Amino acid sequence: MDKTQAEDNIKLIRQIMDRSARYTSFSGASGVIAGMLALLGCAATYWIAYNLSEDRQILPYVLTWVAVLLLALLQDFALAYRKAARHGESLFAPATFQVIKAVLPGIFVALVLSIRALTLGELDAIPAIWTLGYGAAVYAAGMYTVREVRIFGIIQLVTGAVGLFFFSQFDYSLYLLAVSFGLYHIVYGLWMTRKYGW
Repeated sequence: MDKTQAEDNIKLIRQIMDRSARYTSFSGASGVIAGMLALLGCAATYWIAYNLSEDRQILPYVLTWVAVLLLALLQDFALAYRKAARHGESLFAPATFQVIKAVLPGIFVALVLSIRALTLGELDAIPAIWTLGYGAAVYAAGMYTVREVRIFGIIQLVTGAVGLFFFSQFDYSLYLLAVSFGLYHIVYGLWMTRKYGW
């Protein structure tokens, strides 16, 4: 075997290993922080609902949850990057991009259905739609990472389905949001911390 062929074989082995690698940079602290941000978002949503007239509520709702989403993503990225660096790994490995590709369909479906619900004035259905879409995204991401992520996705899917049929009035849907994105994330973050560290 000449040198070029040996290098090609090594390159192929690396590619196979990269494709089969599991994403392991999830941070337990990120789950806890995301849950706390979601609870703050729920509190802000409650205040908006009972202190602003209906015609002035949509923009504050959107801005509140866009802020929650951006802050959650930023802190998740920062903590995942720190965890990967601490273990001598790159956050930008192929497994990371597999996870990103896996979550996009669920997020897209949730976004489209949320916009449709918004145009129909069905705001109370949006928390259940978010929970369902997020559950689908997390479950798909779990195919490329640890088993606990898939379990978390299933829990979100079941919660979203139950919420869509039985908890669609405003107060109940807000409680659904607090449980699925707040409480669940905090418990999940602590669970992941216990098994895999902060």
